[in-house]
Formats: sequence, structure tokens, C-alpha cells
Amino acid sequence: MNDSLLGKKVSPPEHYDPGLLYTVARHFVRTPMHGFDLWRAYELSWLGPKGKPEVAILEMSYPRSTRSIIESKSFKLYINSLASKVFRSRVEVISLIKKDLGTVLDTGSISIKLYDADQPLPGQWEYLIKGTCIDTLDVKIDKYKRDPDLLVARGKTKEEILYTHLLKTVCPVTGQPDWASVIVHYRGPAIDHASLLKYIVSYREFRGFSETCCDLVYKDILERCKPSYLLVSLRYTRRGGIDINPVRATQQILPSDIPAWRLNRQ
Repeated sequence: MNDSLLGKKVSPPEHYDPGLLYTVARHFVRTPMHGFDLWRAYELSWLGPKGKPEVAILEMSYPRSTRSIIESKSFKLYINSLASKVFRSRVEVISLIKKDLGTVLDTGSISIKLYDADQPLPGQWEYLIKGTCIDTLDVKIDKYKRDPDLLVARGKTKEEILYTHLLKTVCPVTGQPDWASVIVHYRGPAIDHASLLKYIVSYREFRGFSETCCDLVYKDILERCKPSYLLVSLRYTRRGGIDINPVRATQQILPSDIPAWRLNRQ
């Protein structure tokens, strides 16, 4: 971590530099799980063949099976380093980013998409979650340190989607707050809604990268509530023009297998 640029004052890059990309080893969670990490970068720009700037929203995803994750500040700096580089086409932009990310993550399973700034995205991204929001529950909460024992599941088997916008975690390096929505789709013994809300709020002082937080939420619900099917997605708000959206599930899953959520706060 000493070589990382996270938490340090850094000047904007003047030239394309793939060496800016830095990875962090994934936090090891023993619970078996499938999933992916989906990132969106809203500040991508480069120069066209005639030197005219172009802009786009970048969406990338890579599997949870990678041994490392991209450090967010290094990715922001890398994206910024493309602003002065000339490309003949968008295909060339996608190809270079995919190659550079594949090199540092040691995987060929990276998906890259570019969206125009004025592209009609609502037809592709869903801004509303089709499920039950648990934020309006009238519950007393007094625990702000992660506590899996708060989770309770009992009663008949059911399938439902629950979500909350009240997740707050803390960056383990900078100490800055990270804010997210949590989506839980499960099939199994009915999860007590109030217990889930209390559990999610208990992360309020937890220090961890977004990917680690998603792993732990998935692990705790799976172990405490015993669902036969579980999907957990954490939708973090933007920091440095980037939002991070890890997804974990009990079965093999790709970004195309679930709704393309992009929530209002993102």
C-alpha cells in the first residue's frame, strides 16, 4: 500500500500513463460466492484523429474471481491520462483500456462499454428498484459497528427484493465516508425487515473497500438467514467521478443477468 497514490496529493497526469494503475489484494472471505465488480467513470475524455476532444461515460466490469481490485484513485488518474492521447476511433479507446486493465488485474474477462453524453440512457439503465424499501421502518438503532447477529430470518419461505439507501462505510486508507444503496434479492426463510435495516446501519463506522463490504454483507446474510438463493448488490455514489457497484450471488452471474441499475444518487 505504500506505493499507492490513494490519500496522497498528486498532480493531474499530463500524458497517457498505464503505470498509474494500482491494484489492492482482495480481502479474503471464505464463503463461496460468484459475482462481479461494475464501475462507471463519468470523466472520460480523449482526442479524436483531428485533435478535437471527445467525451463518454465508461462502464467496465470484471469478475469477483480476480485476486486484486483496482484502486479507485489510480483508476481516476489513469482515465485522466487519456485526455491528451489521440485515438482513431472508440474501438481503439476500448481496446487500450481493456488491455491495460487486463494486464494489472491478470484477467482477460473485462467488459468495457462507452456511452455518449447525450445518449438516451433510461432505456438501458433502471433508476428505480422494483422491490421493498425498508428505510421508512420505525426502528430504534443504537449499533454502528458491524454486527451479523442483528440479522433474523424466520417463518415461511418467500422470495423478495429488499433495499435501503442508508449504508455508510469508511475508506480504510483516507478515512473518508462512502455512501451506498444496498439491494438484497433472496429466496428462503423470510428475513425480518427491521433486522436487515439495523444490520446495514451497523456498518456506519466500518472501514473497508466497497468490494469487501459487499462480500461481508453477502456472507453474513447467507450464513445467518440461510437463503437458497441470494444476490447482494452495493451501489456506491460517485467519488472522483467514479461509482463502484459490486454484485455477489449464489450462482454464476454476469452484468447482463440483472437490471442495469443506476440510482438517482449516482
